Amino acid sequence: MYNYNALWRTLKKRGITTYSLINHYNISSHTMSNIRHNENITMETLHKLCQILHCQASDVIEITFSEEEAAYYQKIKDEHFRHQ
Repeated sequence: MYNYNALWRTLKKRGITTYSLINHYNISSHTMSNIRHNENITMETLHKLCQILHCQASDVIEITFSEEEAAYYQKIKDEHFRHQ
């Protein structure tokens, strides 16, 4: 699951508004809607946001895993190390 809480904190810290992203930096309103709803954005958009905000990807997006996802990836990791 994607979470853009870091973006909202970074925007506030930098004094940049969503209005400014849309009207001055050409981030589409559709992209901003995706962000507001914690949906996917492109790597190109992530890169552009990082350039605008002079930050790293972790200052824009956080990725969290459900319990099922975490268990699945832990199982894969365990199997990988068991075969080494």
